[in-house]
Amino acid sequence: FFFAPEFKMASLRGGNAQGSIYDFAPTKKSTAHLYDDPESDPDVNKEQNYEDEDYDVSDDESMTGDAYSKLVNPKGSVFYEAFFVVMPLFCGYAALFSMQSQVKHTMGISDCDAAASQLFGFAVSFLYLGNLIFRIGHNIFFFFMKPRFRVYLSMISMATSMFTLIIVLFVTKTNTNIAAIFVAYGLGGLAVGSFEANILACITPLGKDTKFWAILAMPVGINLITIGGFIALTFSWVAKNPGVIHCFVFVFVIIGIFIFSVRIFRKAHGVGSRFSINEFFLAFTDLSWMKTIYVHCLALMCDMFFVSLFSPGVILYIYDARTVHLSWLEIDIQTNWFIAIYNTYFFLGDSLSRKVFYSTKIYFPPLFLLLSITGMAIGLANLPEIVPICAFFVAFANGSIYAQTNRRIDRDVSEKLNLIALSSWLFLGDIGSVVGSNLIQYIAEWFHHRHHIAPSC
Repeated sequence: FFFAPEFKMASLRGGNAQGSIYDFAPTKKSTAHLYDDPESDPDVNKEQNYEDEDYDVSDDESMTGDAYSKLVNPKGSVFYEAFFVVMPLFCGYAALFSMQSQVKHTMGISDCDAAASQLFGFAVSFLYLGNLIFRIGHNIFFFFMKPRFRVYLSMISMATSMFTLIIVLFVTKTNTNIAAIFVAYGLGGLAVGSFEANILACITPLGKDTKFWAILAMPVGINLITIGGFIALTFSWVAKNPGVIHCFVFVFVIIGIFIFSVRIFRKAHGVGSRFSINEFFLAFTDLSWMKTIYVHCLALMCDMFFVSLFSPGVILYIYDARTVHLSWLEIDIQTNWFIAIYNTYFFLGDSLSRKVFYSTKIYFPPLFLLLSITGMAIGLANLPEIVPICAFFVAFANGSIYAQTNRRIDRDVSEKLNLIALSSWLFLGDIGSVVGSNLIQYIAEWFHHRHHIAPSC
């Protein structure tokens, strides 16, 4: 507290009326004029000292993520490599949630086999269950690891998940034991649930510009599979061997691990957001950080409900025939192309909103949910010509809420509590996605009944 030159009161929106230490955010002023030799300025040497294994500026519990990054990275260098660390893991996530039908059909499970389909559906739900558990659980199960080591664990888990599915798709096929699906999707859930908060915590010291590229990599990684993958499936060889997509992701994740090791791992040493079990639970005794972000948490919970339903979610079950008829144009389009176009709109909405709202003032987050509600109405209107607009609206709301909450946490929450704030925010968001994903089948059945459409079998 005494080593920072100046402190200012945080905004009322982020502050604690009781006046805890979390109300204060450090504001650095240049001290270069006090030194004849700039090299003598302690502020200049912060970056070098940070490389020392014994140096950890995060011990100052009042320091926000933004202030921390100014000490660690005073020149504001941008680590674009973070993009290629984050993107592969989200490619894996997309391969798990969007390529389930390819895995199911390779195993010889028919949509008309209700019992086998339900068991397969339960197995793949471990992706969402694991995701939900490890959003918070990584702080408990892996409390002995610093965030950078949890990133390694997450990426290795995703690589193992992809490798398991490669074996299923190329080797065992119809002889696959369903236990392999539980393992593959459970590891995927562990990977995604543990990765996101920890990688964001790791790159917080590198500054908001580096974090922007990491945040942008998420929709790019997902849509590289949901767009590129579905386009690839229009080619007969890929359609017969969908495992090539999982092979691509596996190699990409290994490359991501290498990039993280070379460029990010060392820089993330000083991130002090590792908790003992006692410290983890004690973090919930002073909820000043939750007062700062609780509206954002509620907004993300509702947002993820819509995202799980329409990314592409229920759209895959509504338009489940081989072709989609566009009555306005009087043409039929192959379903894989239709889904690729839909996912392109989702990518544009998610990416543009993250770019636009990452650097603007922070708006009241539930306002963005108006776009989600409008998108849902469009998506369920049985007008395939305008269904891609549903994707754009839902994705635009998601990207906006995601980008603005990250800025709010970095600006107004202590760096020491950065990881627990991110974990709690993402955990609450996943409650919405779990609820939404479990309603997909029911909404699809309602849609078919309402519009007198016979589902494909």
